[in-house]
Amino acid sequence: MHGKKHYTYFGICVIVQTEQKNMNKILTILLSLISFSILSQTTYEINSFSEKYKGKLIIEKGLEDDIFKKGEISIYDINKNIITIKSEEFTFELTSDGNIETDIIELPYGKQSIIIYQDFNFDGKKDLAVMDGQYSCYHGPSFQVYLETGNDLKHSPEFTRLAQEYCGMFQVDYESETINTMTKSGCCWHQFSKFKVEENKPILIKIIEREFSPDGLTEDYVEKNIINDTLVEMKYSYLAEEVDIIEVYSMNFENGKKMSVFRAFAFEDYLFYVFTDKDSKIELLYRDEFIYHKNKNTLTFINKNVEYKIDSVGILVKTPKRKVHLKAKEIGENMTLSSLSELKLKNLKTK
Repeated sequence: MHGKKHYTYFGICVIVQTEQKNMNKILTILLSLISFSILSQTTYEINSFSEKYKGKLIIEKGLEDDIFKKGEISIYDINKNIITIKSEEFTFELTSDGNIETDIIELPYGKQSIIIYQDFNFDGKKDLAVMDGQYSCYHGPSFQVYLETGNDLKHSPEFTRLAQEYCGMFQVDYESETINTMTKSGCCWHQFSKFKVEENKPILIKIIEREFSPDGLTEDYVEKNIINDTLVEMKYSYLAEEVDIIEVYSMNFENGKKMSVFRAFAFEDYLFYVFTDKDSKIELLYRDEFIYHKNKNTLTFINKNVEYKIDSVGILVKTPKRKVHLKAKEIGENMTLSSLSELKLKNLKTK
C-alpha cells in the first residue's frame, strides 16, 4: 500500500510518498534528528532577576566554555515570550550554584552581565537591558534596552544607542538623575558624556574630552556644556598624575593658587615652571630657558614678552605696561632657590 505523509522539521514540510512499511523507518530518522538537535544545545533558566519576568538562554552545545558563545536569549512574562535576541557572541558568568549572573556592571572596563534590570529613566520602575553581542567600542558588550511602561516593556532606540555607540553599558547616577557614558580611542583619548532624561529619552548636557599631551606631561581637557541650547566650551589642563616630579622650589598663595619649579623623571635634564589655580588647573607651564642669578638668589625667565622673577618672598611679573608682585603665603618646606646652583640642566643657566 502506498501513502502520502507530511512531516515538519524545523518549520520545513517534508512530503513523503512511499510504502507503508518504510514509514516507521523514516519517522525514526526524523525523530532522531530532532533529538540530536535538542541534545546539541545547553539551556539556562534565568529566574532570579525579576518577579515579573523570566529569562531563558540557549547556547550551542560545545561552546559553554568559549569566551564568546553563539545562542539565543528570550525574556518571558507570565503568559508569553516578549523578547528574543540571537547573537554570535554572548558572554556571561555562572554563580557558584550554576545560575547566570545578572545586574553586574563594572565600569568602565569590567564585566557586564547578560541581563541588567534597573531603573534607567528615573520613574521608579525597573527597566531591562539585554545583551545582543559585542558591538560597543573595542569589541565590548552591547545591549538592547527596553523601558517598563507599566503594562509591558517597550524598546527604546534612544537608550539602546547609548549602549551601542560608547564603551559597554551606560552608568546610571541616581543621586544626580543623570546617565553617563564613556568612549575612547587608543590609550590617550577619552570622552565622557552626561545625559539628563526628558520624556523617557536621554538628552545630552555635557561632554568632557581628555587627552594626554604628546610628551605625556599634561592631561588636556575640552569641556562642552549645553546651556539653554547653547554650546559653551572651555579648555584646561592638569599635570598628568602618572608623571613623577621632584619639586625644587614651590609657593602657595592666599587665593589657593600655587607655583612650582620642578624636575620630572621623564625629562631629567630639564627644569619646569608651573602655575596652577586653586583647582590645580594649569595657568602657565614653562619649559624653555631659565636663568638663576646666584648673587641675587633669583630665578628668571621670559615668556611671550612677560618677565617672571622668582625670589624668596614671591613672584614679580613684569609686562611691557605694568608690574605685579605676587606675595607668597608660604614657601615649600625645606626648599631654597640656592639649590638651583647645584643643578646641571640643559635649559638652566647660572650667572
